Amino acid sequence: MAKYLPLSILILFLVVGCNPVKESPQEIGGSTFIQIKLEGGGFYGGYNPVTENIRTIKTTGEILIHTKQLYTGDRDVTLFTSRDEVEKLAGFILDNGFFTLKDMYDCDPSNEECNQRKKEYPPAIPLQVDVTIGNMRKSVTVTVFEKGMIDYPESFEAIVDRINELIARAGEQD
Repeated sequence: MAKYLPLSILILFLVVGCNPVKESPQEIGGSTFIQIKLEGGGFYGGYNPVTENIRTIKTTGEILIHTKQLYTGDRDVTLFTSRDEVEKLAGFILDNGFFTLKDMYDCDPSNEECNQRKKEYPPAIPLQVDVTIGNMRKSVTVTVFEKGMIDYPESFEAIVDRINELIARAGEQD
């Protein structure tokens, strides 16, 4: 019997350790760690194309925006929103099933327009959304974030819109 104990422990570890993190009704409170990041999206083009575009909403309400353009270089902006707004956004993200989405949304192989769009100028920049709420962490990437190109859930676009709205409101306050 003792010779099977290590194998049974390994099996238990694999079964427990391989279960995906499930979205659970989680109480979001003042001590819940929250971080929301949007990276990329849009396209690389124009006279002074953006080569990096990263927007991070921190658990404290601090919003960091990092952009890098080909000719004018780096630009870092710090904005602020309330912790309450960050918690409301986290609740919206949970309510819209972010943690149940697929990790990657890409062109269907039969969608020639979408696959061609990835090769055209200005090139489409994939959008990556990373969300951490408490012990839940998820990253979702859409390779061509343009209407009608890729079949991703409407809830994903609603989440991206809500994140951008919060950032825009914080920018209006400054």
